[in-house]
Amino acid sequence: MTRRILLAAGFILAAGARVAASDLNENELFSTPVLSTRAAVDAFPAEEKTSVKFSGAVLSVFEVYGVRGSTDSSHHSYLVGTAFLDARMKNGIKAFANAEVQVDPQASSTTYNVRELFIDFNLNRRVYVRTGKQVLQWGRCTLWNPTDLVNVEKQPFIRKIGAREGAYGLKLHAPFGAEKNVYGFLDTGRAPTTDDLGGALKFEFLLGRTEMAFSGWAKKTYNPVAGYDFSTRIGDVDIVGEASVSKGDNVRKVVLEDGVLDVQRNEKEWAPLAAVNMSKGFRLGNFNDRLRVGGEFFYNRPGYKKHFFDDSTVYPFRTPLILHDASGTAVTLPAGTKAVYLLGNNLYTMNYFSRYYGALFTSVGRFIVSDMTLNVNYIRNCDDGTGILSTGVTYTNLSDLTLGLLVNTFTGPRNGEYTYLKVTYDVQLTAGVSF
Repeated sequence: MTRRILLAAGFILAAGARVAASDLNENELFSTPVLSTRAAVDAFPAEEKTSVKFSGAVLSVFEVYGVRGSTDSSHHSYLVGTAFLDARMKNGIKAFANAEVQVDPQASSTTYNVRELFIDFNLNRRVYVRTGKQVLQWGRCTLWNPTDLVNVEKQPFIRKIGAREGAYGLKLHAPFGAEKNVYGFLDTGRAPTTDDLGGALKFEFLLGRTEMAFSGWAKKTYNPVAGYDFSTRIGDVDIVGEASVSKGDNVRKVVLEDGVLDVQRNEKEWAPLAAVNMSKGFRLGNFNDRLRVGGEFFYNRPGYKKHFFDDSTVYPFRTPLILHDASGTAVTLPAGTKAVYLLGNNLYTMNYFSRYYGALFTSVGRFIVSDMTLNVNYIRNCDDGTGILSTGVTYTNLSDLTLGLLVNTFTGPRNGEYTYLKVTYDVQLTAGVSF
C-alpha cells in the first residue's frame, strides 16, 4: 500500500517537472478551488516581497434551544477568538496558521485548537507543495462531497462557529498549462505506521466548456474508492456534480444479526454516492445576482432506511457499551435500542445517515440595507420526512463589526434524523469584530 502511494507521489513530481514555469501564480493556485484553473494562470510578479500579516476575529455567541414537550428553554453563551498568521517569502514560499480559542463560562473552560498550520513551497514553480495541517478544496458541491475522502470534517449545513478542522498531510499540485491539473494528497495524520498511510489522486481537465476530474482514494484495510466530478453551465444555470463508488462500504454501521446488534462494514455490495447542485443568480433592482438560489440532491446508497430511530425494541449488544453518567462513573450497557447503540458507538454523521437527501440554498444581498444579507436554507431527509429550516441575517459594516441572527427550526415527524433529540428550534445571536 505504502509503495503504491509513494510511486503515485513520485509520478506527480516527475510529471510536473515538464510544465512551463514562468506563467503560474502559486498563491492563486493554492487559494482557489480546483475548478478555477484558468483564472489562476497569471504572470508571476517580477519582484517578490517578503511580508508577514496578522489578522483575527472575536465572536460572541448566545444560543437558545427549545425542547419538544417542555415549556422551558436552555441557553448557551461562549466566545470564540481566531488568529491568522500569513507569512510570505520570496520564491513563492509561505506559511499559514489558523489558531482558535473558545471560552465557555458556563463550563468554566477554555479550549485551544490549531485548525490549520502549513507551509507552501514549489519545485522551480512546476510542482506546488503544501505540507502540514490543511483544509483541502476537494469536491465541488455545496454540502455533500462524495469524492472528498481527505478532509477530516465534512461541510456543515448549520453554520459552524469557527473554522473547519484541517487534515494533516502532503498536498501536491502539478499544472499542465491552463487546461490540465494533477492533484495528490498523502494522508499522514491518521497513520501510526507507514502501512496506515492513505492517499488520493485527481486528474482534472477541460472538455469544451465543462471542467471535470477523475479521482481515486486508497488506504490499507479500506476499500479503494473511485470518483468523478464536473462543473459546467447551461444558459445561466451553474451545474456541478460528483460521484464515488467502491466495492464494499467504508463506513461502520449498526446491523441486526440473529437478533443481536453489532457494528460491521458491508464488504460485499457496491456503495455508490452521488450529489448534484444547480444554482442561478437573479437580478433584483439595479444589481445582478442579488438573489441567488441553489438546489442540491444527494444519494447515499450505504445509508439507513427509514424507521431506524423509530424502532423502540430493546436488543442485546454484541459488544456492551461503556458509558459515563453525569458524575463520570462508567456504566456498562448490555442492551438497548438501535439509536442508543448508534450514538453510543459514535457512528452518527449528520446529513449522511439516510439514503436520499435534498437541500435548498437561498441568499439575498443588500437585504433592507446594503450591508445586510439574508439566507434561507432548507435540508430534508427524504426517507423519514424530517428537515431543518435555517433562516438568518448577517450585517457587516465598514468598521468590520458583524452582527448575526440565525434561527434553525427542526421539522417533521418524531423520531427522525433531525427530530430524534427532540430539539424544536435553535436561535443563535452573534456579535463580532475582525481586525
